[in-house]
Amino acid sequence: MSHHWNLTFIALYVLFMVILNFMFRVDWNDLAKLYRTEEPPPANISRFEHGHVGLVYYKGTLNVGVTPQGLYVSIVALFRFGLPALLIPWGVIRRIEPANQLFVQRFRLYLTKPDVKIILRKEALEGARKYLAAQGIEWI
Repeated sequence: MSHHWNLTFIALYVLFMVILNFMFRVDWNDLAKLYRTEEPPPANISRFEHGHVGLVYYKGTLNVGVTPQGLYVSIVALFRFGLPALLIPWGVIRRIEPANQLFVQRFRLYLTKPDVKIILRKEALEGARKYLAAQGIEWI
């Protein structure tokens, strides 16, 4: 009888993990449909960043870089699980607002398409200032 419950628990756990995996991938996959890139990370890549992409909080698993073409975002290889790197053009960022947490300055980026919000540390976005200013977006 105990063996049966163990197998049931394992099966439910695996099913739960599969469902969670698909739920967490939704926003990233929406972005990947439009902004997937095969380009290597830029030289100014900031590794092991914390941040949100949609509803998912990536704790120390994001790579963030700034290029003239856009914002480069990827997941550290160990946790990537088939999610591609993204290169989000500056022109699709419509607004930025502070999203601070305690002692960390963060900014929430609103995209025109798809409707996914990205939250990153100010330091990771510092190099983006001139590109965003060219789009008419000023931020502190």
